[in-house]
Amino acid sequence: MNSRFHLLLVSLRATCCLFIAAFFSLHTSGFAQQNSRSAFAVLNIVPKDLLIKIALDTTEITSGKEALPPGFFTGFTSWNPAKAILTAEAPGYQTAQLKPFLKTTEAPIIVLQETSGKTLQFTVIANSKERAPSFYDAINLTTKENLTIRADNKEVTLPKNQRIRLSKAKSLTYSILGGEVKTIDPSESHNYLMIFYTSVGGLIECFVTFDNPV
Repeated sequence: MNSRFHLLLVSLRATCCLFIAAFFSLHTSGFAQQNSRSAFAVLNIVPKDLLIKIALDTTEITSGKEALPPGFFTGFTSWNPAKAILTAEAPGYQTAQLKPFLKTTEAPIIVLQETSGKTLQFTVIANSKERAPSFYDAINLTTKENLTIRADNKEVTLPKNQRIRLSKAKSLTYSILGGEVKTIDPSESHNYLMIFYTSVGGLIECFVTFDNPV
């Protein structure tokens, strides 16, 4: 199978983190207050280019005027206003809704999926409770009940919807069987989440993002 590597460049992610830190510094008066914040990000894995409007009440995250491809990632943002409902709308689909749920220091990934019957659905992937200086977790959100990959030259089977710890090393090589070997080799140790999903034409792809609480 073909795969497409979605890991954002470390320098770009570092810039993003600096932006988030700067944003919080403008809205807090100290480090302890910054740590009390929460955030979320939305990953779209609907397996087609689709006009999708994502919003917190009237605050648009995406406009719905441009097609979002599978693998589109919003980046992290605060849940503001606090009582807002997160929605995702697309022509011909039943709207997905998610009520406020974040607790302090949480930074989950919210996956937007397509279910049977032309319905959009939000799935929340919480941060791992088991922390480490460095780790790589993987979750299978493909159409396959079991997805086999290679991680650091070992075959690993990922049952659907189950989070699996692949490694606690700083770097990782991986591939979807039959696909190109990819290497994640950041300059510093971090906690990563690898989300495998089915893309356009049934291709299996992987999106890699930080799993760090804010």
